[in-house]
Amino acid sequence: MQSQPTVQEREADVKLTIEVTVRPEIELPKYEGIEVEVDDVEVTADDEKEALDGLRERFGSLKTVERPAADNDFVTIDIAAEIDGEQVDAANDLSYQIGSGTMLEGIDEALLGLSAGEDATFETKLSGGDHAGEQAVIKVKLSAVKERELPEADDEFAQLASEFDTIDELKEDIKKQVSEAKVADQGSQARDKVLAKLVEMVEIPVPEKVIEDQLEQHFNNPNAEADHDTEEHRAEVRENTKTAFKNEMVLDAIADAEEVEVNQNEMIEYIITMSSQYGMDPNQFAQMLDGSGQAGMLVGEVRRSKALAEVLKKAVVKDSKGNVVDLSSYLEDNKEEEAK
Repeated sequence: MQSQPTVQEREADVKLTIEVTVRPEIELPKYEGIEVEVDDVEVTADDEKEALDGLRERFGSLKTVERPAADNDFVTIDIAAEIDGEQVDAANDLSYQIGSGTMLEGIDEALLGLSAGEDATFETKLSGGDHAGEQAVIKVKLSAVKERELPEADDEFAQLASEFDTIDELKEDIKKQVSEAKVADQGSQARDKVLAKLVEMVEIPVPEKVIEDQLEQHFNNPNAEADHDTEEHRAEVRENTKTAFKNEMVLDAIADAEEVEVNQNEMIEYIITMSSQYGMDPNQFAQMLDGSGQAGMLVGEVRRSKALAEVLKKAVVKDSKGNVVDLSSYLEDNKEEEAK
């Protein structure tokens, strides 16, 4: 059953006509040898520089500068929001990096070019609090501009930031890490593209009741943003629901065909992984799942993941240069990651 039953007729509380939505039956195509293309794993000098600069930023320090604020600068600000002339929220001495996109829409444009002691006013929609979604006048005053100073990329930095004695050794390790990350990205691309091709190869009707139930659940969520129920967002949720439903149907069918099973150890390891993502104790997480009746859902997720891995083993994956990509290390790493 894919949705809650609907009572169509009730007669004397004895006879019921109940409409339920059942899983559609699908016919699997031949899925051995599916071909997909992924990016190549060439590591460029820019890739290496970006990774090294990222590491240097972690060990950087902030220095106050006497100049107008520019992109990526860190600024200290006082900010207040007004609606119809009444202040509804305010905060002082906030630290914000211009361009990070972690505050209100329009604040970056307002801050750019301001010097310490100057202020600006702009209008935008509030993104949180009791007035989320409402248009407000924002007043912001800048009290300090700081820029990040990066340490020199030398042997001393290598010894500070890593286990290596020289910068050349650190750069070689960074190059290796970037390459491994690109290989992992290849695997993720292959996984997503293989699944998309599988769904394209199968005719899977999506019951309208499944979509309606998901829309109701999504938009009746009390924690949802006040202005999120728009026609555009509803279309997005509808499309995502269709995709998720089709993915589940085809992977469940493959799991049946491949006789995929999930053992207790796999479930325990998966629960441990999931609980860490939510910052919960594994036992408490397991009890929460059991109490909410979601344990079966997790079994289905693990089973479908294993089914997709079986298809990936039989797929033909090539990079953009036509080279065949060996996914064995990705599949093994992914298996170990799920088992952590």
